[in-house]
Amino acid sequence: MGSDGVGVIGNVVRFGGQWLAAAALGLLASGCGGGGGGGGGTPADVTLSGTVTFDFVPMGNGLDYGQTQARPVRGATVEIVSGGAVLTTTKTSPTGSYSVTVPQNRSVFVRVKAQMQQTGAPSRDFRVLDNTNSDALYALDGPESSTGTAASTRNLHAPSGWGGASYTSERAAAPFAILDTVYEAITLLLTVDPAVSLPALNLYWSTENRPALPADGIPDPMTGEIGTSFFAPGFGIFLLGAENVDTEEYDRHVIVHEWGHYFENELSRSDSTGGRHTRYDRLDMRTAFSEGLSNALSGIALADSLYRDTSGPQQGMSFGFNIEGPSFLDSNSNPGWFSEESIQEIVYDIVDANPDGPDQLDMDFAAVYVTLRGGYRDSIALTTIFSFIDVLKTSNTAEAPLIDDIVNGQSIDDVVDGYGTGESNNGGTLSGDVLPVYTTIAVNDPPVNVCSTDEFESATGGNKLGSRQYLRFNVASSATHTFTAVATVIPSGAVADPDLVLHQAGVLQVSEAAPGPTCSDSTPAGCIETFQRFMTPGDYVLEVYEWTNTQGDVPPIGRTCFDITVTQL
Repeated sequence: MGSDGVGVIGNVVRFGGQWLAAAALGLLASGCGGGGGGGGGTPADVTLSGTVTFDFVPMGNGLDYGQTQARPVRGATVEIVSGGAVLTTTKTSPTGSYSVTVPQNRSVFVRVKAQMQQTGAPSRDFRVLDNTNSDALYALDGPESSTGTAASTRNLHAPSGWGGASYTSERAAAPFAILDTVYEAITLLLTVDPAVSLPALNLYWSTENRPALPADGIPDPMTGEIGTSFFAPGFGIFLLGAENVDTEEYDRHVIVHEWGHYFENELSRSDSTGGRHTRYDRLDMRTAFSEGLSNALSGIALADSLYRDTSGPQQGMSFGFNIEGPSFLDSNSNPGWFSEESIQEIVYDIVDANPDGPDQLDMDFAAVYVTLRGGYRDSIALTTIFSFIDVLKTSNTAEAPLIDDIVNGQSIDDVVDGYGTGESNNGGTLSGDVLPVYTTIAVNDPPVNVCSTDEFESATGGNKLGSRQYLRFNVASSATHTFTAVATVIPSGAVADPDLVLHQAGVLQVSEAAPGPTCSDSTPAGCIETFQRFMTPGDYVLEVYEWTNTQGDVPPIGRTCFDITVTQL
């Protein structure tokens, strides 16, 4: 952290190689308010200023340490600390500079936190924490010395820690590199919504975070066994950091991709089931939209359509793809409403200014932002490319034909509503169970039969096209309603486990009881899922699936069909 720096990790401070509890030093009294001492421009005050920078490592085939450059730490919290108390607090400017007034002849040091915090409008609170060290907040401390009697400069620099063939010292730059990427994403939002209020977000990074899982298959942030980088609603973003395996601090597209999921969940809406996925999968339409949107947001925020991710020995390997469109060597073999690659290209083409092929449109990001925060978020239809394009076209009627051209270029028919009515691309299914996108069902009518399949499942299964079916219906009057799924077709030797989810602009109820004792392939009528709920007038969506076809880590039983009824009592 600089030759004379003091390394700070959360509530523990290292002085001269010795670890002391922060409470014993009085450092826990630090906060965001002013703390004592002069500050008011009196004759006893002097100006203390400087610039804070971090090592940024760009990409070549992998990370190119030979091209490391110093970049400003922007928007980070700066504290001036003296005798265990915070004298004053400010933040770094877009050029990484800071300036404060402090008392003369006081022994102080400058602390820069890996935190962007602002109240009012706009507001934000983003922190980079060490999940393997009690969620400690990363910080960079400068040397302690007297403020003297004249203005002085104290610059701080966070080095990468790279020693030529490996990391040989603390990777102090990493938290600030992560924070800087988030700064880019925030800047994108501020260009279209200068007063946006952003809910607090924690970003968890550690050198121990590695692509491994405990024996139970559940990520364990305390040990660093997180499996992959991911966003967890209610917790935050977890990022890999294991040297010679997979590090993310300089993988800017990966960071913004996960931030995109935060944006969806906190400022818009996502009905995605998540799960593992690749660009080539035929996915559940909600997952396809969520992943494709996050890829597109990374390209838009970073003004770089080439998505890249580094890994391997000395971080010397990488893979990448063009968000704007595949090359002839890397074509999308499964375009459609179920393809994250199709989604990313559609969203990116709507915004980018480069006309190519069916993309002759040049809209700004504001149109996408307004759609995601408005009618799309409130749509009764689930969060898919259909509901997104339907709202976008409704709000931008003059551009609708050009929007249709972009969508058609991905083998998706003209979007006429949020439900994909009239869509003809069945993803190449052999079972015929994919279309229509939504099946219409009426209250008190005879059963409607739908089938859950594993046709497109793989080693990254559980969230693929056809595993879940969707039914739309209308409730005309307030009353208790019964929802029932009864198996009609079960693979030989299997036991069916139908499950139901009721939606109305978000999940209202999940019904997922285990199969009963009379359920078998020879007695499918014994395989039942049912629940009752008092319903008010309006439109709803009912999701139905065979549980084993949606898990990924459980062998799917395959094509299983159900009679669905909605009955008013």
